[in-house]
Amino acid sequence: MLALVVFMTQFNYWFGDYNRSDLNSMKEEIVLISKENEQLLVENKLLEEERNKLSSGREAIEGLARSELGLIKPGETFYVFKDAKEESPQNN
Repeated sequence: MLALVVFMTQFNYWFGDYNRSDLNSMKEEIVLISKENEQLLVENKLLEEERNKLSSGREAIEGLARSELGLIKPGETFYVFKDAKEESPQNN
């Protein structure tokens, strides 16, 4: 009788619905999901900071448009400065 109880317990431990190998794979999956969650939290924090910066006023939006999109207001003159290396002809 004792051998049967031990056998059933061990059988469920090794081959049952929630066996040892399934639990180990679930632990690995939990670690991966936790790392992904941490990365998403960092991204969310950066996006929230950018949202707060943009909602602070028109100047912030205008500065972003100027730097990333090349916004030029009417009446302004746009200048492009080249490096000295770019201006000199290349010797082939």
